Amino acid sequence: MTILKYEEYPIKDNGFEYLGNYYDCKFAIKCDLKRILQEAKVTHKEEFENFYDEDSLKPTQIRLFIDDNNVPIYGMILYKIYNKSDYWRCACGNYYPINDFHLEPHLFQASICW
Repeated sequence: MTILKYEEYPIKDNGFEYLGNYYDCKFAIKCDLKRILQEAKVTHKEEFENFYDEDSLKPTQIRLFIDDNNVPIYGMILYKIYNKSDYWRCACGNYYPINDFHLEPHLFQASICW
């Protein structure tokens, strides 16, 4: 049985580096931004519209889930969004399987948190 551990790495230029390899996150970021904003506008409409700056939502780091051989299995991008008084909060993207040095769409689930 494989036990996964997780580590966090900064997102730079729409990707991250792990063990000297660059992993592309452009697709995941594009999907996450759309889903996070949709979630905020639908389920937290008043709070979102009155307090948060939509344009400030940016990816900051990835939570990388790694097997016991140090192989990345999947990742979840963490985002920051600022409110109008310079306070920020975190939003979480979907879990994406990793293949060929990029994050792929998950075929069966989508999970984001606002």
